[in-house]
Amino acid sequence: MRLWKPRDEDHLRLYRENPETHRMIIEIALDRYLDYFHEWDNAVFRKRDLHPELAEFLDLCSEEIPLRRELEIDFCIKNRPEDIEKGKLIVASYRNYYKGQLSMIHRRLKRLLKFALILFLISMGFITFYLVGKTGSHYLIEQLLVEGLLIGGWVFMWESLHMVFFESLEPMKRRRELKRFLQAEISFRSTAPHI
Repeated sequence: MRLWKPRDEDHLRLYRENPETHRMIIEIALDRYLDYFHEWDNAVFRKRDLHPELAEFLDLCSEEIPLRRELEIDFCIKNRPEDIEKGKLIVASYRNYYKGQLSMIHRRLKRLLKFALILFLISMGFITFYLVGKTGSHYLIEQLLVEGLLIGGWVFMWESLHMVFFESLEPMKRRRELKRFLQAEISFRSTAPHI
């Protein structure tokens, strides 16, 4: 965990900025087009996953670049001529990968908020039972049970509010990062000598 938050100027030193679009450029060097894909994934190329180390690298870069900055991802293919068809496959795979990640985050948030609503309704039920059961009984056991309903109601309510306001923050931030990845411009260039 960092003790200080880097300023935008720090990022301008780490990443280039496209002077025309003002997007932050993440440069990725690949030896060949197939290095983009996960080597154990036997699906068709359009549906293949990113290589796990590449996905981790993109996530690390995304964490260093403020969320308000848009991205451009520049693939540099070493010693290979530019292949437009392979580039299209990589773009399709990239989009599919991040759409899948975004779909998982949406499902996670939906489950989290649904569970928080259930807990909130349970807390309201406990508090309602407390108000109905509060009759001024002189029996200790009845008083303890009624007070237990009130305490249980507040505990469930706290957990519900904790889920909505704290536990949902990380998935919401991740959703913003994934949307930014989906909106990123993708470009390819080759370092192969032209014949």
